[in-house]
Amino acid sequence: MKTSLPNPQESGSGIPRRRFLGTFGRAALTFPWFSKVALHGADISSAPRRLVCIGLDFGLRPETFFPQNTGQELELTPLLKPLQRWEKRMTVFSQLEHPGVQGGHYGVHAFLSGVRREQAAQFPDGCITLDQLAEEELGGLTRFPSLCLGAGAGDDISWSRSGIAVPKLEDPGAAFDLIFKPLRGNQAAARRAALEENESVLGLIAADARRLAPKLDRWDREKIDEFMGAVRDFERANASSLSWLDKPLPVAGGERPECPPERCMERVRASLELAALALQADATRILTLNIGGALPVTAIPGITRGYHDLSHSGQDPEKLRQLHMIELGLMAELDVFLDRLSAMKDTGGSSLLDNTAVLFGSGMGNASSHANTNLPVVLAGGGFKHGRHLFFPKHGTQQTPLCNLFVTLLQQMGLERERFGSSTGNLNQLLV
Repeated sequence: MKTSLPNPQESGSGIPRRRFLGTFGRAALTFPWFSKVALHGADISSAPRRLVCIGLDFGLRPETFFPQNTGQELELTPLLKPLQRWEKRMTVFSQLEHPGVQGGHYGVHAFLSGVRREQAAQFPDGCITLDQLAEEELGGLTRFPSLCLGAGAGDDISWSRSGIAVPKLEDPGAAFDLIFKPLRGNQAAARRAALEENESVLGLIAADARRLAPKLDRWDREKIDEFMGAVRDFERANASSLSWLDKPLPVAGGERPECPPERCMERVRASLELAALALQADATRILTLNIGGALPVTAIPGITRGYHDLSHSGQDPEKLRQLHMIELGLMAELDVFLDRLSAMKDTGGSSLLDNTAVLFGSGMGNASSHANTNLPVVLAGGGFKHGRHLFFPKHGTQQTPLCNLFVTLLQQMGLERERFGSSTGNLNQLLV
C-alpha cells in the first residue's frame, strides 16, 4: 500500500606524498581493524546484521518505477514486476531526496552519504557513506571490513571519513581470488613484508607532519589535516591486517564467477553472485555495488545505443523502449540476487535475506532531466516491516531526507546513531 507521511522535524614539501601514494596504491583494498564492537566481542548466538547497497548511476525512469496507488497492496509498476515474489519482503519509497544535493550526474556520488564531497566540511561526519560508517564500528568482525564492487566503471559510491573514494573491484573473478584464494609460496612472506614496510612509511609521514604543522598557515594546515585523515584510515587498516594474514580464509559456497568483459547483465549478475558468496562465508557483512554508465548494453539484443545516451531519452519512443529493456534487466538481476540470499541458510534457521538489508537505488532521480530529487529507492530483507509503498509529500520547500532511512539502517545494524548526513530523524516507526 502507499502510505503518505508528514515531513519529520527537525601540502607540505617535507611529506613523502609520492612514496605514501605508491604504498597506498599497492594496498588499495582496505583491510580490517578491531573496532569497539570487535574488542568487546560479538553475540554469536544470533545471526549478524548485514548491509548491501546497490547504486545506479542513471537512476530509473520515474514513470515506470514509482507506484501511484493508495490501496492495500503494493502496486507492481512495470519496473517492479520482476520483483513480484518479493512484494511482501520489500518497501518502495517515493519523494525521498538529499536536500541541497544538485548537479545531475555529479550529484550521484552523494547517494550513500547525502553530502557532496565539496560540502563535507559542513557536516560532522564529512561525506562518509553509510557503508563506511558501519564499517568503523563493525568492520573488525570480518576479514574484509567492507567490499566495494563495480560493474560498468561508474561513479564512486563509497567514501571514507577522510573524503577518499574507496576503490571498486570491477573484476568479479579477481575479487573472488582475493577473498577465497590462499597465498602461495613466497606470496605470504611478501605480503607480510609489505605490511611491515607500510608501518615504517606511515611513521615517517606522521613525524614529518608533526614537524611541519607549526610552520604552515591555516589553509595549509587544513590540507595537512585532510591528508593525515587519509593516513590514519590506512594506518588503522594496516595495523591489524597482519592478524588476519595467518587466519584461515573463508570457504566459498560456490564457484568462481566468470564473465567476459563485453557481456552486460551477466557482469552485473557475476558481481552480485560474488556478493552473495562473500556474505555467506562471512568474509564481510558490509558491501556496496555501483552499476555504472559504461555497461556494454549494446551487447543486449535490441539495444543499439549507449546507456548514457538512452538515459537522456526525452520522449523518443525508441530510446524509451531500449532504456526500459536495460532497466528491466537490472531489476531482474536484483530478483536473482534476492533469491540467492533467500536460499542461503543463516543462524537459527533464518536466511541471509532475513538478516541482510538490501538497499537498491540511485542518487539520480531522473537522468533525462538531470534531476537529483525524488530518488528511486527499494529496501528488501533485513527484518524490516515490508509490503508497502511509503510516500513522503513535500511541505513547502521541506522534503524528507533519504538520510532518515539511513539512520534506521545504521540502528538496525546495531550502531547508536541519531543523525547521519542531512537527516532530521529516522523512519523507525514505519519499518521496525
